[in-house]
Amino acid sequence: MNKPATPKKPHVVWIMCDQLRSDKLGFMGDSIARTPNLDRLANRGVVFEKMYPQCSVCMGSRASILTGRYLRTCGMSGGSPLLDPREITWPTVLQEAGYQTGLFGKLHVTPQQYTLKELDRFDAITDATVFLEPAGIGRAQFPPSHHNYGFQHQVPYEDILPSGYKDWVAKRDPKLAAILPQKGMQSWEGWNQRYTEHQPGDIGPTVTPVELHPSMYIANSASEYFQSHHKQGPCAMQVSFVDPHHPFDPPAELLANYPLDQMPLPRHTDTGDVQWPQRLLDNTTDYKLTPEEQTRDGIACYYAMIEMADLAVGELVKTIEEAGELDNTIFLFVADHGEYLGDYGLWRKGSYHYDCVMHVPAFISYPHAVPAGQRSEGLTEALDMTATLFGLLDIDLPAGIQGTDMTQGLKNKEHLDRPWIYTELHTTPWGPFLCIQTLRTHTAQLDVYPEDEQSLLFDLEADPDQRRDVYNDPAYQSLRDQMQRNMFKELSRQTDPLPKPLSQF
Repeated sequence: MNKPATPKKPHVVWIMCDQLRSDKLGFMGDSIARTPNLDRLANRGVVFEKMYPQCSVCMGSRASILTGRYLRTCGMSGGSPLLDPREITWPTVLQEAGYQTGLFGKLHVTPQQYTLKELDRFDAITDATVFLEPAGIGRAQFPPSHHNYGFQHQVPYEDILPSGYKDWVAKRDPKLAAILPQKGMQSWEGWNQRYTEHQPGDIGPTVTPVELHPSMYIANSASEYFQSHHKQGPCAMQVSFVDPHHPFDPPAELLANYPLDQMPLPRHTDTGDVQWPQRLLDNTTDYKLTPEEQTRDGIACYYAMIEMADLAVGELVKTIEEAGELDNTIFLFVADHGEYLGDYGLWRKGSYHYDCVMHVPAFISYPHAVPAGQRSEGLTEALDMTATLFGLLDIDLPAGIQGTDMTQGLKNKEHLDRPWIYTELHTTPWGPFLCIQTLRTHTAQLDVYPEDEQSLLFDLEADPDQRRDVYNDPAYQSLRDQMQRNMFKELSRQTDPLPKPLSQF
């Protein structure tokens, strides 16, 4: 009697974009965006229409997604320099379950500026051991599966640390490689940085062609890894693009797809009647004098950078499809946070918790378990994606994980709807951000600036654009009290579940 064949483990491809707001993609309803590859993947599974990260800047959000734990639990603040390598990450768990794990692109849970200025290195470091002593962790001991946060193979590329990108370009176009800067996010002769007055000034196209762009370097590296490893066993890859993070510098050939007169202007160019903390106002770059053309140009560049990431995704998906593994691959997609993009007179991201920076696009695509064409309208958190990955792979959740496994609900088209979501940003002794704690329901949002002893409350039904603070309005006392009680409950709920309590009673 023949034994039944052992089910083949699916591959895992977790795609991330940096600073990508939810409303600038085709599958989220934007008619200008050119994102056919992401749209295709999204339509094959479930789109989370109300997904929120646990931090409004990169490092904290990425650490939370990587571990499935809240910032205060995994010890990673909004601008924290280092995720403790003893934390259990999803690639660590999958590696121990027999997966080949690879990182391609931006990990960003180790300190870039420290690496550049103190270590004098231009390559992103994924091995945390070099940082342990200066971070005060000491001689930490952890199993081999924790090295490099669980990634056995690494091709890193980060904002200011291009790592092996320049060498990759040199093999294909030595002339371009010769003028590329040694570190990222700086002016160079191939970048037409058109604006010298007013902010933002880091706007304009580059001479870098699509096929040699950093996003294509990331996708190409992931494709090569998949081609050489998928027959040996299941692959689990994080493919993480820096696009559309500033500077706003897409290939010129893509920028041509977005005429300035067709670019939508921000809905509001000021923060309305809200009295934000004075320290926040003092710490905010003044964009009030930004001309309309400069704003439109920045928005056009942003769209072009999104298209660049989408083209790179298309190359990776093509590789997986040609290998006959498309249906046997779990695709997860999420952004770490959004982008103001001129809304409210702001650019980039930070401690103003508007939806444009807190609300992120996300989907899961896997035809064997997730029926296609779903749209989840419930409130979800990015760390729920991590828990759900384990559920889809039938792997027990690690003891310390704090996200909700949505697997059964997705299979049955019954979607998670949290009573609220929580997003926060801690500060460090240096940096541009202020501490903020946000609790958001479908109808209200409470922002607390604990260091500034100030709170804001918004009625999202009457004021969806957050133009009027009703925290001190007597008519909203009941809502304010309830939101504060829920905030205290949420902070208490985030107590680290490890070590497991052993009762003496």
